[in-house]
Amino acid sequence: MSSSNCLNCGHYLATNVQFCQACGQKKDIHRFTLGHIFHEIVHAVTHADKGIFHLLKELSIRPGRVAREYLAGKRKKYFNPFTFFILCMGLFVFLNMTMLPAEKKMAPDARVLARIPTEAGKQTYITMMTRGANVRMLMTKHGNVMAMIAIPFISLITWLAFKKQRYNYAEHLTANVFFVPYSNLLFTIVVTPLITMAANSGFRGGLIGGALLIQVLYFTWSFYSMLQLKSSWQLIRTFLVCLFSVMLWGLLVMVFMAIYLYRSWDFYKFFARMLGS
Repeated sequence: MSSSNCLNCGHYLATNVQFCQACGQKKDIHRFTLGHIFHEIVHAVTHADKGIFHLLKELSIRPGRVAREYLAGKRKKYFNPFTFFILCMGLFVFLNMTMLPAEKKMAPDARVLARIPTEAGKQTYITMMTRGANVRMLMTKHGNVMAMIAIPFISLITWLAFKKQRYNYAEHLTANVFFVPYSNLLFTIVVTPLITMAANSGFRGGLIGGALLIQVLYFTWSFYSMLQLKSSWQLIRTFLVCLFSVMLWGLLVMVFMAIYLYRSWDFYKFFARMLGS
């Protein structure tokens, strides 16, 4: 399908050009066929310079350079980070729904109910159990999605911590759109099956803690390289900033969980129960 005018914007096309000078669309456009659609999908995913597999490989071995080059203007070299983010969001939901076993429904304990003297107290206990089940389901099935929501928050901390560097907040946000989905993708593929197998053992907490530490180390490596820092003190500082951002986000999530459970600002009860258990 060819025309003397661009089929996208209507700009006049000379006979010796292959692309529209106004919008960049190809001059020769063919009708869609199933073969063409399949070719476009394969090309988009596996293209040597900007396919998603190329991006995953580079984020595995050179994450800091990926972000630095993309921010410097090499946009065609890498798969779009925001498209990568959206794809990862959908993939996380799918993997969590298929890889994690169905949670047993948390039912009120009849022995506890029997010890509660008033009907109002019993109803409060049942309500708390229901809310607790909702929170547990949310964290189990959509924990990685919640971690993705943390990107603007983590970006604010890294930007404030490295404000003297040449990158602004939006550029830190873009860098974290590379780093956070990739680290969460590894968490989902590698760690989630191990957590599932260790669900009834004492290793579950250690696995989660170890995986979070690995994520912090990945963020540290990524930012240290992206910012082209050199000294050992800068490496330690980068680690502390990344650790602080992850821990503070986790604390905020726990606070909001507690507020949801108790419907008040008395969330200290939540932490008291956690520490006491």
